Amino acid sequence: MFFFILLIFIGYYFYKRRPGANSFREYILTNNSNSSSSSSQELFKFFNKLLVGQPSVPEFKLDDYYCFTVVSFRDGSATYVGFLNKWYLWSKIEVVGSNGRGKRKNSATEMQVIEGLAYEDKETAIRAKGKKDYYTAARSFLSAAKQFKKVGDESNLLEAANCYEDAYKAFQQVKQTDKALEALETAASIYEGNVRQSTRAARIYEILAEQYKKSNSLQYNLEKALRMHRKATDLFELDGDGRFLFSLISQAELSAEIGYYEQAIDLFDNIIKLSVNDSILNYKIKNYIFWQCLCIIALDDWVRLEKKFKEFIEQYPSFADSRECAFTDKLIQSKNSCDPSEFATACKEYDQLTTLTPWQTHILLEAKKVLEVKDLR
Repeated sequence: MFFFILLIFIGYYFYKRRPGANSFREYILTNNSNSSSSSSQELFKFFNKLLVGQPSVPEFKLDDYYCFTVVSFRDGSATYVGFLNKWYLWSKIEVVGSNGRGKRKNSATEMQVIEGLAYEDKETAIRAKGKKDYYTAARSFLSAAKQFKKVGDESNLLEAANCYEDAYKAFQQVKQTDKALEALETAASIYEGNVRQSTRAARIYEILAEQYKKSNSLQYNLEKALRMHRKATDLFELDGDGRFLFSLISQAELSAEIGYYEQAIDLFDNIIKLSVNDSILNYKIKNYIFWQCLCIIALDDWVRLEKKFKEFIEQYPSFADSRECAFTDKLIQSKNSCDPSEFATACKEYDQLTTLTPWQTHILLEAKKVLEVKDLR
């Protein structure tokens, strides 16, 4: 008996506190206005009202189930459930008209809400950053970025990219490098989609490449670093930015380090030709020629090397007079005489004055091993 009375009491309590049509209208308008204490947010909403007008509630149907109510928009785009004087979104479907205008009309109010929430998250992040609460700042910047991105127009996409960059910096502060790099890469991809921001995207891809090249990092990934360099190179070239050549050099060196020797040879060929007319890089042509020669040695193609070596001496006097040229000549002679000892001596003498990088040392050691095997025969 007591249980039955309790059940009646609970049912009556829910019945009296079920929200009605006026409550739903107030809920929709309140959520769309999404008030904020920030003056910048108030200014945004003021101009927003001038442009799109005061938000209105779409036509809806309300069903009363005594203990709760259900509201469905007439266009079928959303369903809400109300109980205990509160409303909850049950389901949402975007409605697109035959002329493509339906979706924009029905989602305009929702996009305003999302944009308002994004600005609030951004302001929360800025306050947290000021208090050096970088964990909260990172999460709030990330939340803001996702919401700006969801709105999708150009200005909001740029806001999203900026927030992703800020999230990257905050995640770096709390040593969450994986999340930091993921956020930064998302920012780069957004900038890449905007013609006016291609150089900015390229700079970020260069930063990402350097991060993935750090051997003491858990994110060490040379393949991914190479992809980042490629993206940067393409974007710099597309924008006519002078950093294109420097990015191309990084791409070529990394290709050689990974072992993509044919790819590195093609890249160094291009770099050599472009460096002739560059006052800064012209004096380094001898290095690029030498590095290309090393990639050919890595392929164990000495016939090709001798042919290219003669062409380089004829075309580039600065290489012909360099230590790199003399060293390459000694390597060829050692190979032709099948003398691994002479090969090793030449490497040691060169390395004493010009330190060889790990990838260059690796190629020469492998070439020496091949030469030793042939010498034993």
